[in-house]
Amino acid sequence: MGELSDQLVAKWSSPQGVALMAAGNIVVGGLLDQGPLSLGQAADLLGWPADEVLDRFHAMKFDLETDGAGRITGAGVSLSDQHPHTMQLQGQSCYGWCAMDVLMFPVVFNEPASTVTSRCATTGEPVTLTVTPDGVRDLTPATAAVTLAPATGADIREVFCNRVNFYATWQLAEAATARDSDLAACTVDEAWAAGKRLADLF
Repeated sequence: MGELSDQLVAKWSSPQGVALMAAGNIVVGGLLDQGPLSLGQAADLLGWPADEVLDRFHAMKFDLETDGAGRITGAGVSLSDQHPHTMQLQGQSCYGWCAMDVLMFPVVFNEPASTVTSRCATTGEPVTLTVTPDGVRDLTPATAAVTLAPATGADIREVFCNRVNFYATWQLAEAATARDSDLAACTVDEAWAAGKRLADLF
């Protein structure tokens, strides 16, 4: 788990990672302020040509989430309720692409207490917690754990987000690592600490 945490920090502190984080943060801010963004709105925020917005993110292996109308709805923080991970940011409910998003972004935005809800990736059992700038509290079930994955290779959602989930017990998380040798199981507190390292890069 420590190696994966170090890899994540190395990825996001590299020149491309810094550029991606800056651009992604602008899009996230726009989503929270304005709702779904047209390519023109996103281009105005980023200072890029509208017809290059999606391609530039794609080149950085970070495909933005879009809706049926072609509007941007997600960049780690999502407005789409198709994701199981929910958090509170700036007084509104939104979603994360993965467990790490809902542990990290409340810290990025310095939320005093963000209510997070998710579900066990194996059983579907609800997992709830409160994320604060100092850690996690009110974790239910108290036995919940998280899987972490490498964030290298293809699009971030494919290689990382789709594999970084909550599990109701440590045993279920370890079973997931047995099926996928790239994964590491960790406690929710350990996952929050990894997210805090990433949040500090913003």
